[in-house]
Amino acid sequence: MSIKTNRLEIDFKIDAIERDFAFFRFKREGKEGWRGAPQLDHLIGDDYKANAVLFQYGKFAYAMFKRPLDTYELISRIKADEDFSDDVVVEVPPKACRTEADDCICEAWLAQILINSLASSRSRFEHLHYCNLTGDFLVVLDQKDKNTDFIDVAKVTLDKDYLLNVKIVRHCKLISILKEVKAGTLDAKKIKNKPKYVLHEGTGTLRRLLPRDGKSDSKITYVPMSFGNKRAHVPFIDFSSCNHYDQSRAGVLHRVLDSIEENLSEYISIKPWILEVSHNIELTETILKNPKQLRSKLDGQPIHIVDRIGSEESSEMVQTLKKALLLYLTDHKLLTVGKSDKSGALNFRIIHNEDYYENNGKEDEHLDSNCDIYRQNITIENEDSISDAVIKTIVKEQLIKRDIGERNLSIFDWSKLDAKKTWTFATYDKKGKYIVFMDIFPDGCFDFRKIDPNSLVWYGEYQEYVELLTEAKNNEWKTNLILEGLVISEEGDKNFIYRTGEISLPDLVKIKEVIREVDIKLPEGIQTGSELASIVEKCFSEIPYANDNKVCQLKEELNRLGYQELSKNDFKKILNSCLGTNSKAATHLRNALYEEHGIRLHFPKTKDNMSTLFDASLNIKYFGENESEAYYFVGDRRENVKFSFKDACHLRKIKAVNGSRLIFKELLPTMDVDFVRTGQSTVLPFPFKYIREYVKFEE
Repeated sequence: MSIKTNRLEIDFKIDAIERDFAFFRFKREGKEGWRGAPQLDHLIGDDYKANAVLFQYGKFAYAMFKRPLDTYELISRIKADEDFSDDVVVEVPPKACRTEADDCICEAWLAQILINSLASSRSRFEHLHYCNLTGDFLVVLDQKDKNTDFIDVAKVTLDKDYLLNVKIVRHCKLISILKEVKAGTLDAKKIKNKPKYVLHEGTGTLRRLLPRDGKSDSKITYVPMSFGNKRAHVPFIDFSSCNHYDQSRAGVLHRVLDSIEENLSEYISIKPWILEVSHNIELTETILKNPKQLRSKLDGQPIHIVDRIGSEESSEMVQTLKKALLLYLTDHKLLTVGKSDKSGALNFRIIHNEDYYENNGKEDEHLDSNCDIYRQNITIENEDSISDAVIKTIVKEQLIKRDIGERNLSIFDWSKLDAKKTWTFATYDKKGKYIVFMDIFPDGCFDFRKIDPNSLVWYGEYQEYVELLTEAKNNEWKTNLILEGLVISEEGDKNFIYRTGEISLPDLVKIKEVIREVDIKLPEGIQTGSELASIVEKCFSEIPYANDNKVCQLKEELNRLGYQELSKNDFKKILNSCLGTNSKAATHLRNALYEEHGIRLHFPKTKDNMSTLFDASLNIKYFGENESEAYYFVGDRRENVKFSFKDACHLRKIKAVNGSRLIFKELLPTMDVDFVRTGQSTVLPFPFKYIREYVKFEE
């Protein structure tokens, strides 16, 4: 079993690059960096016509020009330009690798500027491209509503580790931002130094607004920022249609990889890294999905609804909440309602949101839990969100708080690990000020310790761990690895958990092929009601349930339409209406249509097909193990997948330190849980969730 990732292996064809392009480096002395500098727009404008510009950080920026080119004349002209009069510009050669202190453009920077040049390439996606000034490659996503006050842009970057990343950045119309400033909900300082862009109607691309353009029209000017509820929400992958796929982050990445292959293969060859998976755990735990399991966890537990508002509206919410919670109680007398919190009960508090209290000058009713009183705050402004899934989630949150108060695991069977001694989990708190330790004993009881790493009063046995965590945290900027925690085994073996920027990639090529097959129209000769009725008749001619009432109903409905042409969607609706979506007859017909006529009616989500296409996004995968390092990721549950994956799976690196053994593999079952995130498994062992909740108790 193998998976691909977004790490690229790049082979530079330096002779061809040097033959066709010239590169110039711009250096700023005693100034701020180049980020947002309008001079770089000047380079790709009509005056100089650079193919691409690049800025990452610091005092250097680069520009790439097509040959033939009089480099001496160009440098002289740039030096004479008042926009660049204080900057140093020199020609630099392209190189695959930097050696010593060479003046050159090389490695990931060379690849990035070539990728940026796709904005002016012969790519069939040219109308979607724009070369950003900050070293990124922008793809403007299609907007469903052309009258919206924002556009979403995919920023494509290649980092120093050759990881190809896609980040969605929302660009809001200036007129909308100014309204927020005028209303006092947005600080004007936040937009003072931000670049402004205009959307080129002819190409659908963004272009920086320059001084020569004169005064900007706020109705057609965009600023790269979001505010309020205007944040970008684009799934990692959406396979519901070709259009939705193209607009997803994986779809953008797929198109960029294709564009590199099509337009830059003469200069670079690329291929994603392939990793062999050594261990797979299918996600099966379903506490949240099984009402019986939740009832068993709540058996004998008092539940108290606290109405802190006391209005007619809140009374209705109390009844809604009460009705939902009673489904998970064996003894209805355990549920009570009042105006104050009750010790020993799980308190569900109905309050207003933060804005209400701030706007009305009242004390915020939001209260966190402590070891005596367990609280879950529910804002009345979100009354419509009290769904079955939400109820399960807030009950789960309360059970975790109860566990912390009682210092005993109740929603995970710790005996699964067959532990004989103590396991320890440690991480920094959210603010990065304290290190919190959680010791879990063989019987599932646990305890916490919170330590200030800057204090000289450390707790003997924890001193080594504090020093290790502090050093790892301080080295994040060097390693490009984000420290997420430390686990210490029963025998004292120590393993770090790091979050990397590397993500797993499903089989994008095959996925797109299947989506295209679903989207394509019905073929000629199988488009009318009569033609489809004939196909159905033939399909069921030798099947036992050929004369089933539902099958007959389908044939009659199609024959009734006669020579009327049907779209694939119309045919699917009739099929589902007559046969149902999951019946044996419907499955047989769909399979026959695909196998005999090449007609795919839906994206198949059978276990085998999902494993083939999305193995890199499902379950727990563990791989790359050697004596001191290993990797893993946690994907989604197959049964949870509808037509999209919200997030990519980030690879996490496990590193044994100070001569320790790799022991993390023993902890993989602690991530096969569904009580940390709604219906999903946690990407870290669940004790880290307990640590985060414990910190809230302490606050």
